[in-house]
Amino acid sequence: MGLTNVSNSIPYSLIGLAVVAVTSIKWLRVAQREHYVPGYVVRFASRWYFSRESTANTSIAVAMAFAFIAAISRPHSPGVVLPALAVGAVCAIFSPVGLGYKGRSSKLAWTRRAKVLYASTLAINAVLLVLAYLVNLSADLATVFIIFSPGLVDLATYLTRPFERRALEPFVKSATAKLQQVNPVRVGITGSYGKTSTKNYIAQLVSGALTVLASPASFNNRGGLARAVNENLLPGTQVFIAEMGTYQKGEIASLVEWVKPSIVAITAIGPVHLERFGSEEAILEAKREIMTGASTVVLNVDDKRLAALADELDREGRHVIRVSGTDTAREVSVVADDDGNAVVYHQRRRLGSTSTPVARTNLAVAVAVALELGVPEDVIGQGLAGLRAVSSRLNVVTTEAGVTVIDDTYNSNPSGARLALAQLEAHSSQGGKRVVVTPGMVELGSQQYDENRALGVAIGVSATHLCVVGLTNRRALLAGAKEGGGRSITLLEFRTREQAVAWVRQNLVSGDAVLYENDLPDHFA
Repeated sequence: MGLTNVSNSIPYSLIGLAVVAVTSIKWLRVAQREHYVPGYVVRFASRWYFSRESTANTSIAVAMAFAFIAAISRPHSPGVVLPALAVGAVCAIFSPVGLGYKGRSSKLAWTRRAKVLYASTLAINAVLLVLAYLVNLSADLATVFIIFSPGLVDLATYLTRPFERRALEPFVKSATAKLQQVNPVRVGITGSYGKTSTKNYIAQLVSGALTVLASPASFNNRGGLARAVNENLLPGTQVFIAEMGTYQKGEIASLVEWVKPSIVAITAIGPVHLERFGSEEAILEAKREIMTGASTVVLNVDDKRLAALADELDREGRHVIRVSGTDTAREVSVVADDDGNAVVYHQRRRLGSTSTPVARTNLAVAVAVALELGVPEDVIGQGLAGLRAVSSRLNVVTTEAGVTVIDDTYNSNPSGARLALAQLEAHSSQGGKRVVVTPGMVELGSQQYDENRALGVAIGVSATHLCVVGLTNRRALLAGAKEGGGRSITLLEFRTREQAVAWVRQNLVSGDAVLYENDLPDHFA
């Protein structure tokens, strides 16, 4: 790239700074929703601009590419520099189409970390623009930085990450001291899916005999668990249940280091977060970090990988409790009776049952943990009779209009989706509409298309109507539904969940049923 004065001016630098100050707000929202993992802003930007489902965004990406080429080409003149800057600025501000600044379902929260990241992004851009001015390339590089503003946010995320971790340490130390002072029995729960449901079932079953604190909502990372302990762990608490999630190897090990759970459980291994880990074997390696130092490990051996892990732990002399959703020969099992109730067995002895729709293996894990904590069998049986569904996970209600609504919006995995479809069939009346509203499943890596197509096939078999929300999995879901349902299923497409809900309210009547399966925040296409 040769040097030129044609494109060098402080106003050009100020324009570049101003545009990045605006555009980085929407990309900051993406970073926040993706837990500030470096690299994910650029990944999401690529999805928006290069989705086969959005010709508008692809066309904008092409225009930005031409602006980039014009900015770095030599020789050029003001007739090239200024249009390139203008095109880059307009495209960056008003695109991608569909990704808003305010957000419908995932609004930006101006937390301390968000403010630091925003200021860091602007500081990085300012430094780069000063350097650009010093080498006589203000407009050229202002155009480049505007076009690659998602990359600036990612760079700021990467550079500030060590400082954020250091800023969190005092809270972790405080939580560690409080755990040592109160000294509850600590239970750690992880898995590709089913963590939150299992945690809530344990809390319900144990609370009849012991004082228990479960980490709230999906507070399953370092900051969330530290906050749960610091704010909610009271003297006299006998059990602390910690849900532990991970986006990369080493995260659970870091949690275990200070929480030190003595009883741990792995609910399942599946393709959830496969995009981040690359393989299910890598997911298992990350999840098994939870076993470090634990005296008891509860495993769902319906999962072949966890069955093999149980055998490995046996050979090491570890205490393993095997549970199942099908096999009553396991130490704890949960099977369905003829009425669809979940019946719980401990060493083939019936403990009780629940009519609440549940993932049976999740409940089996919860019962095993409760037993290991010393909760009497009769107390567990009473807890099963009054077991409450977990919010937005297979919640079934009937509206005043007589429409059955199955809310499974917090589930996003193949196993959960199959269970939800079974509930749709069980709660629909003969001749009534059976409607599925879904954006499909995400973060499944190379398996995403195939898994969503398989979901579409299952929907085609079970439902009369499929309402596809958004663009992310539209092709896969529609292709699968056509394969599974042929001409018997009605296919509808909606840009937003709100539009699909409005259609449901206008078109469903008494005797109809609708399943809301998963809900993606609006930083997904």
